[in-house]
Parts: sequence; C-alpha cells; structure tokens
Amino acid sequence: MDFGIQSSSPQRSYVLVPILLGLVAPVFVLWVVDARALLNATVIFNIYLYALFIIAAGAYIFSVLFPGEITHAGIDRNARVVTLERAGLLARSTVIIPFADISTIGMDITADADGYETATPVIELTSGETVPLPAGTTEFDMATMRAMLKRR
Repeated sequence: MDFGIQSSSPQRSYVLVPILLGLVAPVFVLWVVDARALLNATVIFNIYLYALFIIAAGAYIFSVLFPGEITHAGIDRNARVVTLERAGLLARSTVIIPFADISTIGMDITADADGYETATPVIELTSGETVPLPAGTTEFDMATMRAMLKRR
C-alpha cells in the first residue's frame, strides 16, 4: 500500500461473534446441570441449526441493507487499485476499484432541508457513481490521491 487514509471515527465493535457464542451457553449450562438431558442431542442440534440459520440470514440481510461507513482508503500504485474498507455493525467488507474506473477525486456538496451545505470527499467513477472517502479525509489527502492517479 503506497498511501492510506484512516477514518477519524472510532473503531466499531462487531456483535455477531458474541451472539453466536451466546448460543453455546445453554448447552454448556445444560451439560453442567444435567448431562443426561444432552442424550436427546438431536433435538438440541436441530434447534441450534435453525437458530444459527436465522441469525446468519438476518446478519447477512442487515449487512447488505446497512453496510456501514468507509473506514479506510488505500492506494496501491503497483497493483493500480484503490482499496476501500467498509465497516458495519455486523461485518467488514473491502471494495477494490481499478485506476481505470476512476474519473476524479473531489468533493460532493449536498444541501439538507434547511439549505445548509455539507461537503463530502468522494471518488467519482467513470460510470458516474460516487463512492465516499473516509471521514476526516483532508484536501491534502485528496490532492495526494489525485497526484498518484495522474501517474498512471
């Protein structure tokens, strides 16, 4: 990675792992209290499989609908790509954008209902789509990224 921008927002904690570990707790308690109850393990196994399926499907749907914010952007000149990391409540994802797909790096200015303008640093793609950069990206960071992209 030749250049990187880290979000100024705090790191997110992920809640999926504690939920899945919490599914193990009843089996452990049942084993400690009455190990004979575990003899009927097929019922317990089926209940846990259904619970895991519902939780995993819910986590996937939640992660798709609410992907979170961009927390890191990096440029790799040798691979000719920009890597964006997105962190949501339940998952992390990485998006890789080739230099050829990037039109420019600039500011997207939007106005709220009261007319107050907000400037957001973005990567503008050749398709017309805009991809936000991490919170805390400065003009200097954007100028550095532009210079690195010009040396394609």
